[in-house]
Amino acid sequence: MPHKFRGEFFYTWYCSLALMLCYAVGELGHFLLGVTSKPMAQDIHFGDQGCMPNEETHNEVHEMCKSSSDDNFPEEQCSNVTLNGSFVCKWDYKGDGVEYQLLAGPFFVAIFTIMGIILGVLGDSYNRVRILFICVLVCSLMTLVTGFSTQYWQLAVLRIGFGAAEAGFSPLSASIIADIFGKTSRGLGMSVFNWGIYFGFGCAFAVGNIVTEANINDQGWRWAYYIAGIPGFFLAFLILLSLKEPTRKNITVTDEKQELQKEEIKGSLKKKPNKVFLLFSKVTTAIKLYATKPSLMVLLIAACIRHSASYCFAYNAQLYFSEYYPTTKLGLWMTISSIVGGSIGIASGGLISDLIVVKHGVHTRMWVLAISQALASPLAFGVLYLTPPFCFFSLIAAYLFAEMWFGIIFAVLVELLPTEVRSTCLATFFFVINNIAGLVLLGVPKLKDNMGSRQALTLVYPGFYLISSFFFALAQILLRREVRSKSLHQSDSNEVDSHDL
Repeated sequence: MPHKFRGEFFYTWYCSLALMLCYAVGELGHFLLGVTSKPMAQDIHFGDQGCMPNEETHNEVHEMCKSSSDDNFPEEQCSNVTLNGSFVCKWDYKGDGVEYQLLAGPFFVAIFTIMGIILGVLGDSYNRVRILFICVLVCSLMTLVTGFSTQYWQLAVLRIGFGAAEAGFSPLSASIIADIFGKTSRGLGMSVFNWGIYFGFGCAFAVGNIVTEANINDQGWRWAYYIAGIPGFFLAFLILLSLKEPTRKNITVTDEKQELQKEEIKGSLKKKPNKVFLLFSKVTTAIKLYATKPSLMVLLIAACIRHSASYCFAYNAQLYFSEYYPTTKLGLWMTISSIVGGSIGIASGGLISDLIVVKHGVHTRMWVLAISQALASPLAFGVLYLTPPFCFFSLIAAYLFAEMWFGIIFAVLVELLPTEVRSTCLATFFFVINNIAGLVLLGVPKLKDNMGSRQALTLVYPGFYLISSFFFALAQILLRREVRSKSLHQSDSNEVDSHDL
């Protein structure tokens, strides 16, 4: 391999890994709330209260306290539950409830999705590396300062600030990766970048549980946020100093109608360079693309359902296992499950889809999405109905299939979206799927009240996997039909040209 190409090869993968590490620290701060919600709620006082053990102990005590709560015993009776002459229960904040779900969902999602579109538009026009540097820096600052919070409103403000900063990670990074990778390796490149989700999510359980239990300087959960926030400062400057803005490439799979639309976009932007008009024009174009292309619209619906499944499980896993299996070493098991299963799953999804693309073309990636989610559904069911450690073995297996989706859908989108508005279209995509997932998450407490925790999660976790599989398959069928229609149109045009000659 010539020295020049060897250098480009290593830089390409270095760039992907650097972006992955930034994504990981962002996701660590993102999901740390779900792991530390109980000690945070008991310290700051927010959310629902209930009867629980004085300390993590064997299941007998946990069931005694839980039954008191289920029977709506008042606080005094909960405090009087005894075992062998000792008071074993307390009435305290559970780390759940609407106030918690607001922090996890709407407070974060609302600003995350709005800023995602704004940063996506900026990324289409300005230096993406510099914008990403600012995002990583602010995101890390918000995580660090969260450890100093003493009131609920402070948590809300910092969560909003964190969401605004993390909003730029995916659209900016995905756009950069789309420009530095070729079509035969783009799926794998996207998958490597998206390892950050599983490293960050897995480390959130390790940091949130282990550091909180260590109770450093008698500050418990606060040190989890200090430790989670620090690495991002170093990574932000690493991005700024070592990455360069890539040349924007046109990799879009287009038809003649889209080519004409692209020329219209260029013309309109030249006529009216006003920044407000630029934002409006690009967002309008993104919405029009999704609305007028059936395959993209159905793909968006499928992604909303699939993302809701991940969101609901991620923010309720700690609470679920604390309720049903309180003595489980969750920090260890969830970290291993997420990093091993998720990383292998997303990488294999990108690799498999790249191999299929080489053989059958870029329009076939979504078959991998449909099949993988269908296989993941029964394994996710096992996560909720098997006991430890078997439920975690099932979780690893579920991740192997379920997490194929994220890298593949990135690759699908960047191959279907016009270069001029790619970052904006990606940001719009995330705006929709995150808002829908946030609204579904807000409904989980009501589902729990009506159905029970396990039954509610069964609906929104393995159930949504299966439903999304159907819609991914439908999107693939629609895309295949669109491609065939394009081919027939081109064939007819060629015949007309030949006849004219």
